[in-house]
Amino acid sequence: MKNVIYMTLGAVAFATLTIAPTHADNHMTAQPVELYACTFRDGKGMQDLEKANANFKKWAASNTSGHSAWMITPQFRSMDTEFHVGWIGAYQSAADFGSSTDKWVNASGSVSKAYYDAVDCSHAMMSSYATGGQEGAPGDGVVWFSRCSLEDDASVADAAAGHARVADMMEDMGAGGSSWIFVPGLGFGDAEFDYYHVAAWPSYPAFAKAWEAYVNGGGMAKAMELHEGVSSCKSPNMYDAQLILAPPAAE
Repeated sequence: MKNVIYMTLGAVAFATLTIAPTHADNHMTAQPVELYACTFRDGKGMQDLEKANANFKKWAASNTSGHSAWMITPQFRSMDTEFHVGWIGAYQSAADFGSSTDKWVNASGSVSKAYYDAVDCSHAMMSSYATGGQEGAPGDGVVWFSRCSLEDDASVADAAAGHARVADMMEDMGAGGSSWIFVPGLGFGDAEFDYYHVAAWPSYPAFAKAWEAYVNGGGMAKAMELHEGVSSCKSPNMYDAQLILAPPAAE
């Protein structure tokens, strides 16, 4: 059973978007997020995973709380991030994470085994801080992950404040999305970066509008000013995202 628990379809969670960090007093509220990067086992494919997802949704309705889940598939990515499918699982609180994970580990039975039979995954836990965008769990869309490093003497709170200001700027330009900072935690080992900058849009046209404003509308220069001396981020990888599970309040 211990092997099975790592297949949790904890899901594709861009962190719960319900609580944004308060940067004015350097206080930030973190929420738990799980990341999975998976490859299909021999003879298995997306059809097997979709069956597992359907069973998970039924099980989760009465066994989880405050839990959002997405499945992601790579679209634009570097070749050093080879995997077939991923998940992000987000929780509104540590208590939701604890109770939901306890039931998954001890009472998921054939639901978790269906994932274990279909895919082989790495599994990590992160701390998520919302830095802009809508409230509530996002739906289907596109999401990017960019690895970012802090400059000397800069903190995660400083970086979060900078990303929040960039998000406000993009919103003012009519090209907003949603964004978070994911700070590595359990399962990452010695990470060669300090945090992920995660950004999401409901569609490719919405992303294209943001790209136009950022690249051709002056957004890039302003963003570089806001991040100067704080952090620098590498070119993002982009994924298609499918909402698998949303908490009742977001449905």
